[in-house]
Amino acid sequence: MKTAAATIESAPLCPRPRYGLPPGPRTPMALQTLRYGLDPYGFFASAQRAFGDVFTVRVMREVWVILGDPDSVRQLYALRPDDVDSGAANWSLRPLLGTQNSLLLDGDEHLRRRKLVLPPFHGERMRAYEGLIRAATRGELAAWPTDAPVRTLEAMQAITLRVVLRAVFGVSEGPTFERLVRDLRRLMTWTTDMRRALVFGLLGPDGLAGLRGFQRQRRTVDDQLHAEIAARRAASDLASRTDILSLLLTARDSDGHGLSDAELRDELVTLLVAGHETTAAALSWALLELAADPVGQARLAAGESGLAEAAITEALRLHAPLALGGFRRLRRPLELAGWQLPAGTTVAPCSFLLHRRADVYERPERWQIDRFLAARPPAGAWVPFGGGVRRCAGAALAQFEARVVLDELVRTLELRPTGPLRDRVARRGIVTVPPRGGPVIAAPRSNQTGSQPR
Repeated sequence: MKTAAATIESAPLCPRPRYGLPPGPRTPMALQTLRYGLDPYGFFASAQRAFGDVFTVRVMREVWVILGDPDSVRQLYALRPDDVDSGAANWSLRPLLGTQNSLLLDGDEHLRRRKLVLPPFHGERMRAYEGLIRAATRGELAAWPTDAPVRTLEAMQAITLRVVLRAVFGVSEGPTFERLVRDLRRLMTWTTDMRRALVFGLLGPDGLAGLRGFQRQRRTVDDQLHAEIAARRAASDLASRTDILSLLLTARDSDGHGLSDAELRDELVTLLVAGHETTAAALSWALLELAADPVGQARLAAGESGLAEAAITEALRLHAPLALGGFRRLRRPLELAGWQLPAGTTVAPCSFLLHRRADVYERPERWQIDRFLAARPPAGAWVPFGGGVRRCAGAALAQFEARVVLDELVRTLELRPTGPLRDRVARRGIVTVPPRGGPVIAAPRSNQTGSQPR
């Protein structure tokens, strides 16, 4: 497959680009929004059949050019920060996340912020969270009934929310911790509850920001976050702590500047919201697939090296939590995917189309637990975390957490399906999740190997 550089260099030999926006579905925006919300797989698949790998959709008061082929995605991710903005393309999230986080920043300010927030999510620092991930998993599994259906999505959400809060704040569970869990869940319903998400879509970000109920819930969470920030700044052991808040408080850029309280608040909310729902969805999908794959389960339970990581990579390929990711907005007219697109165009790779291409993946509709055991996902064709300089800063931590949860769970329990696995999805806001909460039946594994980390 061609690289992005090769694609750009060979442009003069290609047919002359077409101008304007690519064609796409002609149905009214309201109907496209409804189809996108209820059946995203079908929506994008039908548009690709009708219009090819590049097409335009009109959804939620937005106009998006959708990319469904790896060459175009590599070309997009190779563009420089002075060619495209990504923060501007995510601007609708500002009522919840704020405006001073790495997701919504662009240009030099984004690069400066990324250097500050990226280090806590890599290497040995990340491994410091393995114990709390395993403990949270064991605590949740202890409440699972034997030989009865369990809604894996709710269980995985309980684990990932507690893990991200413990990893971010480094606080023990208790009344303060439980209050933050409760209030964060309430605030996140504006993006996860379909009725509230519909209100969000109809009102737009400014309308949502003006709702008194939303303002009250955001203020409740913000007060707790600012209290945690103030307490941590005053902590005598700040320099020796390993939680993410402490690491962000001690981070400094090349000029010796750190993050303000407002910047920390926005980064923390982004981590808590983005790092919770998507990881839980990926785990729930993985458990559904494994329940129908007893051979794969046995291999995981036996501790086959690298298999848990490969299983998570495959789950993210087959069931990416976000149907679209890595949005970019063109700062100037640019040629992309054979089209001369005008400035201001928002372009979005479609993970569903990219991850299921038969010219990239053998039998792409099929779960294959060891597909990535000895191979890395191809560039431009595996994008659950976006790509380029805007790749999700928490991607490594999310995959590490999911691998540890999966390892702990499969060595403890044996899963069985409740029925046939169909290629349907439900939604929690923008996150695609298994229908009916992803139910499986669990029983203690007969050859349980204990709970010591590998």
